[in-house]
Amino acid sequence: MAGIAPPALAPVQLSIPVGEFAGDPAQIGDAHGTRFRDQILELFHDYLMAQLQGNIRVQARMAAASFEIYMLPDQRAEIHALADAVGLNIYDALLAQCYLDLMPLTECSTIALPSEAAPDGVARMGRNLDFDSQGILDKRSVLMIYHPAGKYQFASIGWPGMIGVLSGMNEYGLCLANMEVNRPLRPPMAMPYPLLYRTILERCRTVDEAIDFLNRTPRQSANNLMLMDAAGNRAVAEIRPDGVAVRRGQAASALISTNHQRGQNTDTPGFCWRYDSLHRASAAEFGRINLPALETMLGKVVQGTDGDMTLESMVFEPANRIVYLATGLDAPAHTFERIDLKFYFRDHAIK
Repeated sequence: MAGIAPPALAPVQLSIPVGEFAGDPAQIGDAHGTRFRDQILELFHDYLMAQLQGNIRVQARMAAASFEIYMLPDQRAEIHALADAVGLNIYDALLAQCYLDLMPLTECSTIALPSEAAPDGVARMGRNLDFDSQGILDKRSVLMIYHPAGKYQFASIGWPGMIGVLSGMNEYGLCLANMEVNRPLRPPMAMPYPLLYRTILERCRTVDEAIDFLNRTPRQSANNLMLMDAAGNRAVAEIRPDGVAVRRGQAASALISTNHQRGQNTDTPGFCWRYDSLHRASAAEFGRINLPALETMLGKVVQGTDGDMTLESMVFEPANRIVYLATGLDAPAHTFERIDLKFYFRDHAIK
């Protein structure tokens, strides 16, 4: 234990809602469902069900029922409590947790920079989350703070009703962000990947611990996962059901990942224009990449028409437990709001 966290100022009013949940799984699920009941129902009826028509909906609900047996007991208890609080059928609540394993989209971009990349000596990880909004998701991002009994506290940036993590940081400064990759669909054989990533934040303090956990835990879907910890360690885990390939950050260079698995080949262009853009910019500006410069780099790799598929953009500072967050269509074009997570983790030591 390195000491008690320095006092953090109460955060300014954010442009997105904040939900803060504590206790055992049933208490967290009930609080989540109660806090965001209206938003969860809107997302379920107007977004999720709108994407799943006819036989696809039937098959998806059957898959959700099959996924339940691969979830951890605490996850099942939390989802059941959330469903009860919202008034959803349990299998519909389960469907929201495994939807991404069933409907893969090849989107998102990440870049992790060592401290020497920036003139202020701060190591940072940038992330764009790209997804089809359908005119709904861009308006429904939330910051959720979890204080689970007996586990590490963590912050997740996502959407109401989804208990897993796509982008987040825990009280130890471990950060993660996922990227989809092309993959065949497979029957349920492990927990949905957003729940796997949440479990990492609940149990791991460092990149090495996270990679060890991934290697020991069954994996449902191929995915890329960018990891960075408070010591500045960086790695991309290229995840497949049959194994995990790890590409680690090297001195004097950025670590980048988008939607393809490239092993140790960091320099060959042509696989993804967003990877190539971040690679060129980070190499040219290395040593001068301050926070505004990184935000600009993220703004140049948005997706969709005028960036209308880039719904969230963020920069993590793991050592400082700070995230800068912009949301909405063409997210990097909006203001990046500074969120000091030490305020939310204030009752615990920063280790």
